[in-house]
Amino acid sequence: MKKFYRNLSKKKKIVFLITTTLLASPLGGAIGFVLGLVAITFVPSCCNDNGCHSCAQFNGMIGYEATATIGFWIGLFLLPIVYLAIVIYFNRKSNMKK
Repeated sequence: MKKFYRNLSKKKKIVFLITTTLLASPLGGAIGFVLGLVAITFVPSCCNDNGCHSCAQFNGMIGYEATATIGFWIGLFLLPIVYLAIVIYFNRKSNMKK
């Protein structure tokens, strides 16, 4: 991957970074959605006179719907930010060696 990226021209590097960042967003949303579904096992149950249910609530959604939605939105924004941070880190690291 490093060799492929180094051989690209500056214009192609910009196009590559924009494309991969845009693809990272839906991928992050999907990963966050699945992690949100898994996270419901760590949310305690709230019991009242009508029975027990999950305490997770978000925008009127209760339980696994809420945790999946929260995970989706976090992943949608967090994965592209982490991807860009890693790219910037490796770019600076390679520039320091020169």
